[in-house]
Amino acid sequence: MDMFNRIIYLVGALTTVASIILCFVLFFVCKSKNVKGERIELDNKSSEAPWSLGTWIAGVFVAGTGVALMYAPSDLDGYIKQGLNAVESIVMVALLNGAPVWALYSIMGLWYMRHMDLKIGKIAAMLSTILGMSISLWTGMNTVARFIGVNFPGLKFMLAAITVIIAMISAKNNLLKGMSKLAFLVFIFAFLAVISTPLGEFNFSPITGGITGNFWKEYFSGATAASWIFWFLSWTPTVSRWLAHISKGRTMKEYIAGTMILPTVLAFIWMSVSWMYQDVIMNFNLATNMASFIPCVIFIVSGILFMTGTLDSDCKVFTEDLEYITKGKLERKSTITYYGLFVLFCFSLFISGIIDQPFEFNEYASLIFMPLMIWSLVESVQMLKK
Repeated sequence: MDMFNRIIYLVGALTTVASIILCFVLFFVCKSKNVKGERIELDNKSSEAPWSLGTWIAGVFVAGTGVALMYAPSDLDGYIKQGLNAVESIVMVALLNGAPVWALYSIMGLWYMRHMDLKIGKIAAMLSTILGMSISLWTGMNTVARFIGVNFPGLKFMLAAITVIIAMISAKNNLLKGMSKLAFLVFIFAFLAVISTPLGEFNFSPITGGITGNFWKEYFSGATAASWIFWFLSWTPTVSRWLAHISKGRTMKEYIAGTMILPTVLAFIWMSVSWMYQDVIMNFNLATNMASFIPCVIFIVSGILFMTGTLDSDCKVFTEDLEYITKGKLERKSTITYYGLFVLFCFSLFISGIIDQPFEFNEYASLIFMPLMIWSLVESVQMLKK
């Protein structure tokens, strides 16, 4: 590991630990009701009505959990091949998609609630959105193409275009709440499709093993460093801005519990199932294994719906911020199409090979978001003092 990566690793590690501690302290210290018994709710300074608890949970899911769980089974397979046992592999991937990362999102989300009208925050979220969504789309379409069993740039671009078009239609017609609920429902169907798949031609792998030195070596040497770079530095402004947008009306305990516990529990459950049915999932392929037709189709639809919901949510806050920054010169509905086209353009740079290392590109491009995260941590500490 070179000096640059060592510095990123150290700063990322300290920031993540501080964020987790702050989340726990905020959860236990902040009260949900005042002396009159009235709810103490978070406010994001917007005029939009608060989301119901059920819709809010779906919104948190769409914020990033759904997309991550789509390609996480491949990460699990990678750790298996590196020699980690069942328990180590499950814990590794679940942590990389659970509380350690979401603690960062939660803390910066609180910052956005207090600074929803600050230009630097809006610009950071817009840059993060274009960068993060392009890479998410690239990763998601690679996964969907694997399920189809046909993998070439033209197919992936067509799938991405369909996904973006659906997201833009949803954004223009304000269908986001419904899309969030639908994406969450389809994930449940995907989960049921996996565990109901006949295991006659597959090997069922029970969960065995325990945490060993190999896990800690991998966790502290490479996996978490990559997670902090790619998630913390690049996607935190995007997801945090969205959390701030939908979390009006939640109490601090609901907010912390929902953003920390929900993704972590879903990740552990899904990774456990992915381990036991790893042969099933890794062999979902329409081109070569028609026995997996129904669950494979559900997975393909799930992937497109997850990406659609995420694109729609990011488009909503992106166009709101752009309208604010331009003082209404660029109206929200007129910029939705431009947003989709720009994401597709960035996506095409990845699949064409013009940018042949998207994650490496992301690593350096996203360094500009580090000061914003530190700022949000400082303000969270100040909030505790008050």
